[in-house]
Amino acid sequence: MSVVCKFVFTPHAVHAGFLLFKNPYNAQMNIVTAFEALAVEGMEGGHDRVIETVLSKLFVRGDKVHKAYKHRVADFADLTDREVRREYIAEDFFWNNAMAPEVYLELRGVKRVGDEFVHVPLGEDWYIVMQKIDTEKDLMRAIMHGTLCKEDLVEYVRVLMERLTSLSAARRPPLEAFFERGAAHVHAEVLGTCDWAYTADEFLSRADVDRAGSLMRRALESEQYFTGQMDSIAVVIDTNAENILFLDGGVSFIDVMPPKDAWRVHDRYFAICRTSADIGALSDCELAEALHESYALVPPPEAVRVVYEIAAALIQVPYRKMVGREDLSVKYANFVRLRSNDLALLLDEAGV
Repeated sequence: MSVVCKFVFTPHAVHAGFLLFKNPYNAQMNIVTAFEALAVEGMEGGHDRVIETVLSKLFVRGDKVHKAYKHRVADFADLTDREVRREYIAEDFFWNNAMAPEVYLELRGVKRVGDEFVHVPLGEDWYIVMQKIDTEKDLMRAIMHGTLCKEDLVEYVRVLMERLTSLSAARRPPLEAFFERGAAHVHAEVLGTCDWAYTADEFLSRADVDRAGSLMRRALESEQYFTGQMDSIAVVIDTNAENILFLDGGVSFIDVMPPKDAWRVHDRYFAICRTSADIGALSDCELAEALHESYALVPPPEAVRVVYEIAAALIQVPYRKMVGREDLSVKYANFVRLRSNDLALLLDEAGV
């Protein structure tokens, strides 16, 4: 039996404490340990594979994957709190199902009964059912292995923009405050990447980051695209290269929801520039042009692209360090320096 949970999101001022009696789901057995012990209704036989991430465990069984979130505190959400957990997991499913309905199939609610978790309409805990896919066919590997083609990128832009339009319509209301800030919010998000980049000073010196930040600020304050009304502000996803898949059935996505509310609103063109920064930093090919040509008949000014590519690469330098790919941190750091030089030249030519 499976139950698709439909939640009504309501503000909550007080959360039940994780260790309080009213939250028995956080006892010695929780949804993750129940999966490990095959103590979830309908689970028989061992798992084909178990994949562990910082926040979750994925249990691969045949052609399905069951994603169970750990009970832990993250800097963006206290997943030990049942109400926070309920809302976060439901939101995560909504975003991913909107972007990849062929992958994210169902959200199931469970309740502990004795030594087993059974499926119920209104659960005490939750997990996501996914279609098993070939995660080897992601954009990162395509870039690194030289298998990327223009047709893939054109289709990626088409699908991304189409699905972001639907996602924006559905998820704009709770994020309206960021839309109201307009260009100021975009400026803050762009310049905020410098703070994150400072944590990887073995790859980018403080002087490198300060120079990039100063150049981006000059562009943000002088380029008309950044100073006027920005109609391209939208709900956006995390377009990390591993999150974009080129499957036999077309373009798809995984793990797309940015964890913080502020990160969920940006200029939608920034999503395109994140991908072109990946291509520019990790390969010598010129395929990135296909992204910008597909985005608009007349893409935004070159300075806008360069600013966004620098910001995107600043994100990647410490991230790649964090996941043990220092070799990629070096490449993104070099890209930051290269594009900073390009931006300086553009600004000098414009006399700003």
